[in-house]
Amino acid sequence: MGIKKRKWWLVAIGVIGALVIGIGAAGLWYIVQLKPVDNSNTERVAVVIESGSSPSEIAHMLKEKKLVRNAFAFLVYARVNGAASNFQAGLHRISQSQSVPEVVETLQNADTEEKVVQFVPGAMLRDNSSTSTEKKQDIRTTLERLGYQQEEIERAFVADYSDYNDTLFRDRPAGAGIEGYVWGETYYVAADATVEQILRRTFDEYVKQIKENNLEAAFEKQGLTLYEGITLASIIQKEVSCHGKQVCDDQKQVAQVFLKRLNEGISLGSDVTFIYAAAQDGKTPTVDYDSLYNTRIHQGLPPGPISTPGLGALLAVAEPAEGDYLFFVSGDDGTMYYTRTDEEHNEITRKYCQVNCLLPQ
Repeated sequence: MGIKKRKWWLVAIGVIGALVIGIGAAGLWYIVQLKPVDNSNTERVAVVIESGSSPSEIAHMLKEKKLVRNAFAFLVYARVNGAASNFQAGLHRISQSQSVPEVVETLQNADTEEKVVQFVPGAMLRDNSSTSTEKKQDIRTTLERLGYQQEEIERAFVADYSDYNDTLFRDRPAGAGIEGYVWGETYYVAADATVEQILRRTFDEYVKQIKENNLEAAFEKQGLTLYEGITLASIIQKEVSCHGKQVCDDQKQVAQVFLKRLNEGISLGSDVTFIYAAAQDGKTPTVDYDSLYNTRIHQGLPPGPISTPGLGALLAVAEPAEGDYLFFVSGDDGTMYYTRTDEEHNEITRKYCQVNCLLPQ
């Protein structure tokens, strides 16, 4: 019996020893995870915490941005120290040289000297449709959410930006507005920035994209001026979803379709153009909506852009896909179908677009 008892104690001692080693290893791992990702990298990265973000969401965002070594370890530290419920919504600037305790401290004090302004590709200046305010992404609504008054916004929309006439606004007709020119991007601006200052930031970014991608020369090869290229790209932006990608093949193929129709004197027939026209007037969109923007009833390009195109749509116009298609339709399954004749188009539409195209069964 004495031998058995000794064996039992040996087992117990072994188990306790393993637990102690395991706990020690876990503790060592935890300590390592709290260290900076890169002590030598002091560049501060902008981090925006949206109102209502959970500590877990914040932890994973920091890991994705490579600002912490491990999301779980960050979360444990924040909760143990009672900081997880004190993270402040807003803009924070964090570097890889900060340890988790330093990151946690930073997140409890939002930067009040800057604000975040986010415009999305495909946004129009104004959306007067019946869409709920919460779902609207137009430029005016976005600025109103930031606290700007509609009067200041409207003044900025019609302000004198003639210093851009030789760059961004080249070929823009006299009297045309800035629809299509508010580059979709996230901007960090001074807390007291005016709407006009914000818009100028977007124009500067647009100019940069045009120059870096040599878009003006590329549009010229397609027989388009800069203004016309932007206008066509704005239609493609609204017609084709790249599902999160910046560039996709469907935008290039749709560009091929539209350019061929323009060259052959066939109306673009784009539904998004009459939808845009109706949204500006606060009316219900119809196929025969009376507007020069309605490319179902008017040949050629509309008078101007209907949204701000993203880089993918602009590049699609600059370098369209090969092909001789004249028609396309977005099917109910999310697939784009391309055809060459009216008969083929009608057949494909009836087969694959019963819901999107509102056709009878």
